[in-house]
Amino acid sequence: MLCYDCAVNASERLARFVVETESVPEDAIAQAKRALLDTLGVTLAGSREESARIVADWVREQGGRAEVAVLGRSFRAPAADAALANGAAAHALDFDDVSLPMRGHPSAPLLPAALAVAEKASRSGRDLLTAFVLGFEVETSLGRAIGEAHYALGWHATSTLGTLGAAAACARLLRLDIARTQMAFGIAASLASGLQQNFGTMTKPLHAGWAARNGVVAAELAARGFTADRRALEGESGQTPARPGGFLRAMSGGAEPDLESIASLGRPYQITSSGFGVKLYPCCYAVHRSLDAVLEMKARHRIDPAGIEAIRVEVSRGSLMPLRGDSPATGLEGKFSLEYCLAAALLDGHVMLTTFTDEAVHRPAVRELMAKIEVSEGPDESGGTFPIGGYAEVRIVLRGGEEQFLRVDTPRGDPSRPLSWEELTEKFRDCAQGVLPGEATEGAVGLIGRLEEVRDLAELTGALTGAPAEARP
Repeated sequence: MLCYDCAVNASERLARFVVETESVPEDAIAQAKRALLDTLGVTLAGSREESARIVADWVREQGGRAEVAVLGRSFRAPAADAALANGAAAHALDFDDVSLPMRGHPSAPLLPAALAVAEKASRSGRDLLTAFVLGFEVETSLGRAIGEAHYALGWHATSTLGTLGAAAACARLLRLDIARTQMAFGIAASLASGLQQNFGTMTKPLHAGWAARNGVVAAELAARGFTADRRALEGESGQTPARPGGFLRAMSGGAEPDLESIASLGRPYQITSSGFGVKLYPCCYAVHRSLDAVLEMKARHRIDPAGIEAIRVEVSRGSLMPLRGDSPATGLEGKFSLEYCLAAALLDGHVMLTTFTDEAVHRPAVRELMAKIEVSEGPDESGGTFPIGGYAEVRIVLRGGEEQFLRVDTPRGDPSRPLSWEELTEKFRDCAQGVLPGEATEGAVGLIGRLEEVRDLAELTGALTGAPAEARP
């Protein structure tokens, strides 16, 4: 049985958590720094993608106050617009982290919003880290409350729940009181959107950017006294599925939310308990287990793609939901094609940023190998956590009848198989290459490593834009 307070007033409970939490545990701070290092790296790399360039150019043309750094760029923008540009860049490569309970990408919408407000409000590195942890908790707790129905209906949780997590972090950084934080949640709930139908297009990374922007807008409007329904998340008590009302019910087709997750905020913190998965490949996470399998088999057995007769892949139920069943025509679509990713991995021996160019997708050898791949869903062994959880079984049949088989339940980079700080740093360096000068890259790594001690975030954003110290505001 739920207590009356948490069942009826989830919005207030979340607001109290964001406002009244005095500090977060040091292990949560350490995890937040790992997430920041990874996300800032993929944001720098993503800033050179066409989708991110279009958004950044549009932001620059709008003008406005030069409040906040646009990462990897030489200009500054109003906080909400910088969050939009940085959020779109963070998700442009689909190389950013994932969360199982959220069923999405937690950091791409959350960090750009929090960083923008923190820089504008002259907050410290610890302020930023604390706000990030609280926003992460809101995203994942709401993900647990709303369950699989939300994703199954075609919503993109990175955008919908990311908007609310971003609003929470921004409200904390703006030091809003409980009532105004509730208003921020209410505003954010009506701004939240994002459809899976747009996966494989430029609009998917725009989801993260717009969620970041809307989180800033919701908190800044609430700070000015803008109002929303104080129960926008849970709705009024006594509502029926025919009239779902609040965000949680409406976004799950009228299903009753599991509010126990909101009753247990921070006990323990999700960033340390469920954690987040770091991507080793810049493509949809639903492909990563299969990629781990084929790359390991290729290396272990020295498989020559020319000798492959057939490849049979079985994944857990729901794993194919975010993927494309048709043949990819662009590099962006290739990120959501299991067949393309596996064929490219077997031919090249790796999956890198260059794997997902339009030219790479159309290679004749890739197309020939893709035709040999059969994909199916097996029994539901994902524990209701699709498309993030589950398994992949890959069987490669070679000419002459020899077969190689491997099952992967836990991909590399998963919270239970975390990358070391050194491995995260190497990913950051690879992502920053060609965007930042070497000294700025190393300076940024050092600042993130001791971010809880940094008093002026302009030092970090200056490093991430390559701006010399004398040019920083």
